Amino acid sequence: MIRAEHSIPILFGASVLLQRFSLPGGVIALLLPVVLLWCAVGWWQGWLELDRQRTWLFLVAACATALTALAQGLLVSGARLSVLSWGLFITVWAPAALRLVDRSREALVGALRVCVGVGVALAAACVGMVLAQLVGWQYRDVVADVVPASLLVDGYVITYPLSYTSPIMRANALIGLEPSIVSLQLGVALVLALVVRSRPWVLGALLLGLVCTASGSGLFVVAIALVVMLAHPIRRRLLPLLVPAGVAVALLALTPQGQGIAARITESTVAGSSTSLRALQPYAVAWPQWISDPLGVLVGWGAGSSQALMSATRIPGLLVPSPMKVFYDYGLIAGVLLACFLLACYVGGPLRSLSLALLASSWLLQPGTTTVVLVLPTLLFVTWWAPRIGAVVEMDPPTTGERAEKLETVMART
Repeated sequence: MIRAEHSIPILFGASVLLQRFSLPGGVIALLLPVVLLWCAVGWWQGWLELDRQRTWLFLVAACATALTALAQGLLVSGARLSVLSWGLFITVWAPAALRLVDRSREALVGALRVCVGVGVALAAACVGMVLAQLVGWQYRDVVADVVPASLLVDGYVITYPLSYTSPIMRANALIGLEPSIVSLQLGVALVLALVVRSRPWVLGALLLGLVCTASGSGLFVVAIALVVMLAHPIRRRLLPLLVPAGVAVALLALTPQGQGIAARITESTVAGSSTSLRALQPYAVAWPQWISDPLGVLVGWGAGSSQALMSATRIPGLLVPSPMKVFYDYGLIAGVLLACFLLACYVGGPLRSLSLALLASSWLLQPGTTTVVLVLPTLLFVTWWAPRIGAVVEMDPPTTGERAEKLETVMART
C-alpha cells in the first residue's frame, strides 16, 4: 500500500515533470487526469477519504454555479456559457473534497522532506540551464522539438529573455510551463525546506534556482510565509539564518537575474508590466462590463466569459485573477458560495505560513482557479492534510531529543 509520505512526493514530482503536457488538442492538461487517477487509487487503497464539510461545500458550489447558468440565459442579455470552462473548474477542484487518512506529523514531515528533494532537482535544472547559456549554448525548446504541439498545453509563454537585448533566457528548467510557474514551485519547496529544517546548502540551492527563473512569484510565496513564521515560535530557528540569507540575497542581486527580480518589486505601477497584467489591469477592463447590467452582477455573465473578455482585448499577458473568475462568471449569489468553498480549501492545514502564502498568491497574482498545476500545491500541502492533527508546524514543538534533554534538566534541578 502506498503511504502518504510516498504518494504526496510522487504527485508533486508529476506536477514538475508533466506540467507542459496535455491531452490531444492542447486544452486539457495531462496533469488533470493524473491527479484524478491518483485520487481514485488513494480511495481504493484506503489512504484517502471524503472530508464531509468540504464535500458539502463543493456540492453546494457546483449546484449553485450550474443553476446560475439557467438564470444567465434567461435574465442577462449577452451572457455566454462555456460548458468546458464550468466543467474544468469543477473537475480541477473536485479532489479538494478528499483528505488523507494518515495526517500525522510524522507522515507530514516524511512527505515534505522528499518534496524538498524534488525542489532541489528542479533548482539544479534551472541553474544548469542558465550556466549552459553562459558558456555558449543557445536556448532551444527541447520539449517542443520532440513532442507534437497537439500534446503540449497551449497559451503559455514558455520562457523569454531577461531583457530586450539579453541573449539569456529566464530559466524554466527546460520542462516548465513558464518561468513564473517554476518559480512558484521552487518557492513552495523553499518554504517546505525551512519547515523541515533542511541543511543550509539545500536552502541556498533552492534560492539560487529561484533567482535563475527571474520571476517574483516564488519569492512572493516565500516572503508571505516568512512574515507568518516570524509571528510564531518557529522564528527561533529562522533568526540565525537572517545574516547568511541577507548576504546571499545581496550577492544574487548583483546578477542579471537578481536585478530582473528587483525590477518586479515596483513594476505594479507600470501599465503593461507582468504584475499589472496579473493584479490590476484585468479589473479595470472587466469592471465597466460587469456593472453594465445589475442582473449580470447578481447572476454573472457565464462560465468562461471573463477569459473571453480578456482575450478580446488582445493585450498579451492579460490574465484572469481568481476573484474575477469567481464573481464575474458566476455573479454575487453563486460566487459567494463558490468563494466559501475555495477559501475553505486553505483552512485547517498544518502549515499556516504556506496556507496564507498560497492563498495570497492565488487570489492576488496567479490565475489559479482552473490551472491544475497552480491548484495542486494547495491540495498537496494544505487541503488534503486538513483538518490537521495537533498544532500547526509553526508552533515548532520540540523534537523527541529536545524534550528528553529538557526533562533531564528539570529532573537534575529538582
